[in-house]
Amino acid sequence: MNPAFPTSTSPAAWLSRWRQRLWRLQPGDFNAVVLRHSRIYILPTRRGIALIATLAIMLLTSMNYALSLGYALTFVASGMVAAALLATFRNLAGIAILPLVAGEAFAGGDMEFTLSIVSGGRERTGIRLTPNDGPPIHVDLPASATRPLQLHVAARRRGRLPLGRVTLSTDFPLGLWRGWAYVHFPLTASVYPAPEASPPPLPPGRQGSDARRAERASEAELAGLRDYQRGDPPHRIAWKAVARGAGWYTKQFEGAGGSGAIELDWADLPSGLDVETRLSRFTAWILAGEREARPFALRLPGTDLPQGQGAGHRRAALTALALFPRSSDAGES
Repeated sequence: MNPAFPTSTSPAAWLSRWRQRLWRLQPGDFNAVVLRHSRIYILPTRRGIALIATLAIMLLTSMNYALSLGYALTFVASGMVAAALLATFRNLAGIAILPLVAGEAFAGGDMEFTLSIVSGGRERTGIRLTPNDGPPIHVDLPASATRPLQLHVAARRRGRLPLGRVTLSTDFPLGLWRGWAYVHFPLTASVYPAPEASPPPLPPGRQGSDARRAERASEAELAGLRDYQRGDPPHRIAWKAVARGAGWYTKQFEGAGGSGAIELDWADLPSGLDVETRLSRFTAWILAGEREARPFALRLPGTDLPQGQGAGHRRAALTALALFPRSSDAGES
């Protein structure tokens, strides 16, 4: 049973069903949506209202003064307005749209959601897709075309972010009518905490002293250089490049890196840090560990992520940070 459409016959349930049908306030579209007449709404634009008002005045004037030429001009222009109404409807009718995937984003950025739009058997011109909390995108589609579209939604805070309701609209061909339809897919993404701007250096690895880590780095294969970042260990700085005056760079190694595995433990952070600062610091450390190809483990209250590395491990760790409870006293003790 779809929770967006309660089956009760009470007035409140009846009103809820019609609100959902008219405005798609809840994510009730679980499969591909094909736009039919029952989902498309059309109203005149400001230009259309002005033209319709002008035609009404022309008709009244022609009736008052018995102007045959005025009748002819009024009816020809009215036929153009009616034809534009049909063209606007046909520009939307038959379009199919379905959700594909959600991207990754940090708090304060934009989340990218990907939808697929299918034009069907007709060419589509001037189609506009607008998410609830993001800029619109415009697309023209040839006949029988399928195209992925990226919608950007503001990711203001960490946690779950739904795509929300998307509006498809058009005022093609003359801008006299605006046709639109709503789709609302249950597509969500995880917004990661924003990384700390100037985090402390990474915690020391669990595989021995600094001397042994330096020896391990010398045995690893040098992958290249990157720009020096505050907190990089001194033994990984490209001192020869610094001596030549070429700038400050840090060595990058392939494999497990030269500093050993690290453990990111909630209990090891200073007790005075609040929850959001702790999460931001862990985010910055996870990204730094990935840049240095260092495996890491993550321990949070209620979450114990074993040691690992790679894109999947990073995503799992950042998702755990994104979904960490917002309670101000979580883990503060």
